Amino acid sequence: MKIKSFIFFSYFILLPFLVISQTWPKIYINPGTHTSGKVAYESYDNGIILLAENLGQYGLRTSGWLIKTDINGNVLWDRVIGRQEQYLSLTNNMEATSDSGVVIAMSTRFFEQDPFGFYNDPVFIKLNKCGQLDWCTLISLLGTGNSGTDVVQTNDGFIGLYYNLNVPNNDIGVVKMNLNGQIQWLFTYDSDTIVDNIPCDILALDDGSTIVTGFGYYDNGQSTYVSLKPVKLHIAPDGGVINWQVMHYDNDSLRGVDYETIKDNRGNLFSAGSTITTQTYPYNYDKKTLRKQKVNGSNLEYYIQDESKSINGYLCWMVDSTIAITGASEIFENNWWRYPSDVSIIDTFGNVINNRILLDDYWGSVYRVSTTHDNKILATGSADAENPYGPPGNTFLFKLTSTLEDDVYDPTPRVYDYACPGGVAPHDTIGMEECDIVVSAAHLATLPDIAVMEVYPNPANDVFQVRLPEFIAIRNNNKGLNTALYQSNYQQQSTLQVFDLSGRFISEQKLTQGQLIAQFDASHWVPGMYLLRLVYKDKTVGSAKVVR
Repeated sequence: MKIKSFIFFSYFILLPFLVISQTWPKIYINPGTHTSGKVAYESYDNGIILLAENLGQYGLRTSGWLIKTDINGNVLWDRVIGRQEQYLSLTNNMEATSDSGVVIAMSTRFFEQDPFGFYNDPVFIKLNKCGQLDWCTLISLLGTGNSGTDVVQTNDGFIGLYYNLNVPNNDIGVVKMNLNGQIQWLFTYDSDTIVDNIPCDILALDDGSTIVTGFGYYDNGQSTYVSLKPVKLHIAPDGGVINWQVMHYDNDSLRGVDYETIKDNRGNLFSAGSTITTQTYPYNYDKKTLRKQKVNGSNLEYYIQDESKSINGYLCWMVDSTIAITGASEIFENNWWRYPSDVSIIDTFGNVINNRILLDDYWGSVYRVSTTHDNKILATGSADAENPYGPPGNTFLFKLTSTLEDDVYDPTPRVYDYACPGGVAPHDTIGMEECDIVVSAAHLATLPDIAVMEVYPNPANDVFQVRLPEFIAIRNNNKGLNTALYQSNYQQQSTLQVFDLSGRFISEQKLTQGQLIAQFDASHWVPGMYLLRLVYKDKTVGSAKVVR
């Protein structure tokens, strides 16, 4: 990836998109496409890093959009993730990392046979604080639709969560990666009593274990019908199952979902979701819920925040141990339905301290929230209807005070991106061709050990050419996990060497980024057979024979 250096005052001139200029909220417009905010965090320099998604015709997700702003939401630089003209990429979630970078969970159709088809592969991308690629791991799971859902950092690496969409069981996939993105273990999970598990969130605990939050249909083997229940899966540091937890499994009248979980320092988990408290029509609808429990599933309690038809989506801690939580409700008035999105401040018993409807006439997904060092709330999403702030179908970013008022302009002088002394490119694209492509053990038998190179003409004339492979394959075995690593961006670290049959070195050529054709002058070679070797990081990954 090419990193360009520009002085900071050029940013606002060169960026190819628009920002609605009111203080808050900010609306980010990508001309020619609709967008929707996914998550935003405060960055190390008190700016904001925001992940959004680009949407094509009919709302089809096409690529990701990463935006870095100053403390007032003014854009400093941006990155497009994926190349939507060549393949589809779908961004889902992001977490800030301990080195002030970010790690992104997403999926792509880059390595599938149909780059605009149905099947996706999960992808996890790590960027540094300057918006440069540290690593990218694409897990190729051919023939299935998979979505990278969430990712968290642990003390020794990262754990990614993905969802297997079109399989009869083992819906949940979890992968452990080291700090360089190399896979340590990968497992899929299934429960005999839960049908159609949908994982939404993964939470890292202090002991190295993780909690997956989601929902599925509980089948106790006795009832005629299955019941939609919130579900948690507790996973050990080595990937083993500690336990499955089905919320309200003993009460068929209580049904619902959970979307995200946070933990306090006393071992309590708090989840945002909804609960159906009765199966009696017309009262059998979802209600905003805060669910509380211990890590092992004990002491389960739930708190209904709204008796009308409503859901909670996402939550985060405020500095005073209250919780910021987002939701949406259904309102019928003037012979028309509307679904306003809101954010609330609640205590740990679900009591609403303050509430604000973000957009009165809002249609769309629930906003995701985080908090800053000074207890401000960042809430991002979109709006699908007319509103007082800006045109719909674009990325909205609210910055709220602890009393849910719009924040005011901050005039404090700051140096942004000070950890990037060479400057930051104002705009760049991160393509999936820069990813390490890991193929699961189920497909290893169909893969060649080394890449095939084509020589022409062969037998060679005085000059011949070598067609290099688009990908190289490197087999790995780590703690019993057999994988093959496919790489497309290998050339800059590769050399093409020529030996005669006695092993005598004849010639070599260092490759350049993206090179797919190499040319050799064989006019001074003696007649005979020669061996070509493609060497990547001192390991032979491809070979061919040429006759002179």
